[in-house]
Amino acid sequence: MSKDVEWGIIHGEGTIVCTCDNCGTDEELEFDDGHPDYREAQSFIEGLGWMSTKFHGQWYDFCCESCRNNFIKRHTT
Repeated sequence: MSKDVEWGIIHGEGTIVCTCDNCGTDEELEFDDGHPDYREAQSFIEGLGWMSTKFHGQWYDFCCESCRNNFIKRHTT
């Protein structure tokens, strides 16, 4: 999965960084309640056109369908 937390300087603040597993594009979602909400992050990136795909038993995030297709082709041949 390509969602990581970058904790801020102030306790309980940070950013969930979602990275495309094909091209490396990032989207960020900040939080300040001490609890990174991955479900909210997933909804956020899906609203931007991102998609998640389970491939060989692991979840991957992609910024677009083209990146998803390129990733699958590269890892299947």
